[in-house]
Amino acid sequence: MERQDLFDALSDAMRGAVPDDALGGRLGPGRVKSRLLEAHPAERSPDGVEHLLKQVAEGGGLTVQRVGDELWALLGSDEAFFVDGLNPRFWLLHTTASAERLRRLLAQHLLPSPRLDRAWLTGQQLLELDGERRWVRSSFDSATLQPHESGATVPRRWRVQVEGENPDELLELVSCTERYRASAALTAVASVIASPAGGAVEVAADYQGGFVASGDDFHTVAGVLWRALDRYEAYVQMLEESYRLTTSASETMGLTVEGEVATIEFAHEVADLEALVANLFTCREPFRLWAVPREVRPGQWEANAVDLHVGHRLRLELTSRWLRVLLAPETCGNSLARLLANLQHRFDARTQLAPAVAA
Repeated sequence: MERQDLFDALSDAMRGAVPDDALGGRLGPGRVKSRLLEAHPAERSPDGVEHLLKQVAEGGGLTVQRVGDELWALLGSDEAFFVDGLNPRFWLLHTTASAERLRRLLAQHLLPSPRLDRAWLTGQQLLELDGERRWVRSSFDSATLQPHESGATVPRRWRVQVEGENPDELLELVSCTERYRASAALTAVASVIASPAGGAVEVAADYQGGFVASGDDFHTVAGVLWRALDRYEAYVQMLEESYRLTTSASETMGLTVEGEVATIEFAHEVADLEALVANLFTCREPFRLWAVPREVRPGQWEANAVDLHVGHRLRLELTSRWLRVLLAPETCGNSLARLLANLQHRFDARTQLAPAVAA
């Protein structure tokens, strides 16, 4: 199967015209759900991708079948999931299976692997989604990090979807309001994109790398997805190039440290610092960090953490006003992207990295 053949089959599925016997009945009609995943196969090659897929499929009742160049199918008893590994580090997964079945595949087989993680898109990357905007969504829940914080200043939970003309601007107005600006995190957007054949597709994207497409042409959708992948790859590489700390020694300069400390200045003071510290290092989703933090002086904590994605190391230092992250030379940039995205959706939507100092 060529990649174009897969796109043709998914276009048929979007139009409800897929043959009943496609892939033994596993490819059904309906919207195409896609996920952008960040992967660390042992070898960045098609063989490495296939080996990792077989590892995560083992014991899950799934069969891995290579269907084309850098294309694989994960086949269950009733559904099919296609993995496009043209980029061995950033995969695209496509399916017409139900949203619940896709959720279970991710939760039970793919994401438990230390070598796989979601993509954590920035608000700016969501706003760069092609097409005419149909709606934007904002959601926020501080219960994970600050379960006892009062909602008098920052709403603890909030969810809103803005539809109509220029919904981006309407959400921006809400985010400028004093009471809501800390919780107005951009969570998802949807846009309509014209297809070359004269039809149109609608693509919705969320900050966890999830995409849902409907319409008549998956070829158009694929272009949207690949552009999103390229932007995300550039973002992760920028984080690694800017914030990984390396050392080198020379006779003339002595020990030289290269790279920047990733610094986040909190837009509002942490109400319960001990709770934030305790809830940040539980190993659980979404932060996936393990550490035994210690208070080095009143109001200042540090933790030598292990990211359960790939098992890389990073050091965190935090107070009620700021957080510093020191990445080891091999630490994955996705670790920093995940931390930042989840602080925006669980602590303060205004959370940003301070710009790296130019060399």
